[in-house]
Amino acid sequence: MTKQDITYQDKLNELRLDLAHPNSKGICFVLLEGETDIKLFRKFFNLVNCKVENIPGGNPKLEIAVSELLRICELVIGIRDADFINLSTIPYSRANMFLTDFHDIEMMLVSEDDSISTIVFEFTDIPKEKHNSIREKVIASIEQISLLKWLNDSENLEIVFEKAGFQDLISFAQLTIDFDQYFSRLLSKSPNAKISDINIIKSKIANLKALDAHPYQLCNGHDFVKAFSQFLREQEKVKNINDSIISSILRIKYTKENFYNTQLYSSTKVWSDSNNCSIHA
Repeated sequence: MTKQDITYQDKLNELRLDLAHPNSKGICFVLLEGETDIKLFRKFFNLVNCKVENIPGGNPKLEIAVSELLRICELVIGIRDADFINLSTIPYSRANMFLTDFHDIEMMLVSEDDSISTIVFEFTDIPKEKHNSIREKVIASIEQISLLKWLNDSENLEIVFEKAGFQDLISFAQLTIDFDQYFSRLLSKSPNAKISDINIIKSKIANLKALDAHPYQLCNGHDFVKAFSQFLREQEKVKNINDSIISSILRIKYTKENFYNTQLYSSTKVWSDSNNCSIHA
């Protein structure tokens, strides 16, 4: 069985057995949403005292898994993407669950100036004083997508975003996207969409835009990486760049010192101290 074949239930059963094994006594299990998250977080946790595992199925399954496994052992925590939770007025409160500081793990990496500069220096000759403005341009260019995803999340509109590319619709000069064309693509993949009138959608996302949400809380990190790749390919004629390369550089560049400055670190440190276990590297 390959990793791709492992289901949520397979993983949950595996972890139940692992937690019950005598060798796991005193070991903390740190559960994450995806395999790429493991590549990042295993740098930050003490792998003598911790096991870092991913749960198939995204954050709903992760939350359920943590809840289920806490019945066996108290030394289980989950780290999930905040998504739009930090933009809500309702506090997030689930036992042993911790949120990323920004929209997702990728946006935590993107928020570091040195990480962005490393990529820009590697593939372009753009001077350092312009690097931060590039990041903000990329975020601004996909703002309507971010707002639409927030609307979809808050009103449960059942719009399907998977496999609806948008990179070819971006104008970095105007910092806009051909939203009409993008929404048309989404509707073709969203038979159960609760709103199909684009004018209603535009009005609703304009209302959300007026709330002036923090861009790092609003922007999806995967979308940023896709748009950033497109920017580099278009503006600097860089051919040997793709989403995977950018994501890998961001993970490599992100250090323990960066992590130690986050609220996520502080929250998990408080938890580990209260449980008398040393989980950080």
